[in-house]
Amino acid sequence: MTATFFHIDAKDIAFLKSQWYSLASFYPSDKTIKEDVFQVLQEQYSEKSRFYHNFSHVKALLKLFESFDNKIQEPKAIKFAIWFHDVIYDTRKSDNEAESARLASEMLRKLNVNDKTIELVKDLILATKDHSGKSLSYDAKLFLDMDLAILGMSEEIYKEYSQAIRQEYSWVSESMFRRGRKKVLKSFIQRERIYFTDEMKVGYEEQARKNINNEIKSLDARKKTHA
Repeated sequence: MTATFFHIDAKDIAFLKSQWYSLASFYPSDKTIKEDVFQVLQEQYSEKSRFYHNFSHVKALLKLFESFDNKIQEPKAIKFAIWFHDVIYDTRKSDNEAESARLASEMLRKLNVNDKTIELVKDLILATKDHSGKSLSYDAKLFLDMDLAILGMSEEIYKEYSQAIRQEYSWVSESMFRRGRKKVLKSFIQRERIYFTDEMKVGYEEQARKNINNEIKSLDARKKTHA
């Protein structure tokens, strides 16, 4: 079943369209091209295999962006990165970030976005590969933090998020999923800090650590059940 918090309805699509055309309007491309690119985005994020990494994730990040708009140096690059960072998402493959960056570059050139912005967008997308935050600008660190905001949401939302992730990996056996998921979760919990920016750390860090620890305990409990 699709997680309640990650469902998209007509009202959400209308909001996303408005956001997209507002952003794309800064660039001198034909209206049809703007519509075509939005259609590509909608088709990709509406794939049946997506339960969390769908348009609801894009919407959540665009909403969160509004809280930091006045602190971001390259707002258009960040917004484009929000739109394109998961445009290619196949849990069976390991090149999603590279393919998303490639498609972003292709689509943004059609919109006549300048080369500097396109390169920034590609770098931001590629940074989501490992979320290391090394040698990144404030903008890039904030973008990575926003992408991980879900980790610091309420226990109820986080629980549905973890269930949605399991659905996206439904083709993986229970034992393999537990091992892989725990590895990812521990990579975050073992950091000195999950969020690179002070703003996100203050607002999300404590809850994120609680949620991650609870999910690890849940995975361990499932292991005993399936033993």
